[in-house]
Amino acid sequence: MTHAALRDQAGYRSPLPVREKDPTIPAAPAEPSLGVQGYQQVLEKMHGWVPVDWDSVFDGLDTIFGDEVSHHAVSALRPRKCCIAPDYEDPAELAQRFRAAITQLVHRGRRDEVERKHPDVTGLIERARALQSERLPTDPRQALGFLRRLGEVTLELADRLEKAGSVTGLVETTRLIE
Repeated sequence: MTHAALRDQAGYRSPLPVREKDPTIPAAPAEPSLGVQGYQQVLEKMHGWVPVDWDSVFDGLDTIFGDEVSHHAVSALRPRKCCIAPDYEDPAELAQRFRAAITQLVHRGRRDEVERKHPDVTGLIERARALQSERLPTDPRQALGFLRRLGEVTLELADRLEKAGSVTGLVETTRLIE
C-alpha cells in the first residue's frame, strides 16, 4: 500500500474482516509428515554427514587409472597397457570414496533437474546408481575392474554435470596451446 492509502485507511475505522470458524470443517492439529522418529533420524544423518573429500577421490582415480587418465584432462580412457593391478591401499575404502562422490553428484544433478534440462545425463545417472548398489568383489582382479567402473562413472558424471552447470571447479579441462 502507498502512504496515501494508509493515511486514508487510518481515518476510516472499519474492522478488518475476520473469518469465523466453521464448525462443519474439522480442524486437526498439524502433524509432522515424518513424525518425531523420522525427524530424529534425519537429524542424526545430518550430524554424521561428512563432506566429500574431492582430493582423496581424485587421488583414488589417479591410483586406479595411473597414467591412463587424469581428472585434470577429462577425455576417453586410453587403452590399458597392462593387466597388473596398481598398488592401492584398501579397495573397500576406495569404493567408498567413489560411492560418496557419486551420491553427492547424483543428488546435485537431481536437485538442479539436470535430467530434465539435459536428457542425455539420465542414462549416466542410472548407470551410476546401479554401480553404487553393487558389492565389491572379493577377487582382486574383479575388484580392480569394479573400481575402474566406479571411477570412470564418477569422473564422467563430474564432467557432464560441470558442463551442464550443476557443479563447478571439480574437473579442469585442458586446452591445447597453439
